Amino acid sequence: MILGGLVFIGAAAFVLPHINLGNMTVPQGFNTTDVRSLVTGVVTVMGATGLVCGAIVLLSATMVLAKVGQRRTWGILVLVFSVLSFIGLGGFVVGAIMGIVGGILILRWKPPSL
Repeated sequence: MILGGLVFIGAAAFVLPHINLGNMTVPQGFNTTDVRSLVTGVVTVMGATGLVCGAIVLLSATMVLAKVGQRRTWGILVLVFSVLSFIGLGGFVVGAIMGIVGGILILRWKPPSL
């Protein structure tokens, strides 16, 4: 998810501003600069969402191991932010699916009794 977010932000910063839209037909009242800015803004928001969701999923997954007694809370966070990461394409979709499966496994997991 974090890698997907970085790819989107990199594309918004370095690729999209330099695309030639000269042959593109835009709706009346718009120019190509407006369209380029709109697309760059949307891709930037998607990338930022992917970064934030990926960081929270990674932190939550780490905290499951550190604080086993709070596994339900951290599992819910993994599950919720994995679903929300679909806004940022969910780590190329594979990351979101793995996060959802991991969140479900965390919620179903019972630590071994000593």
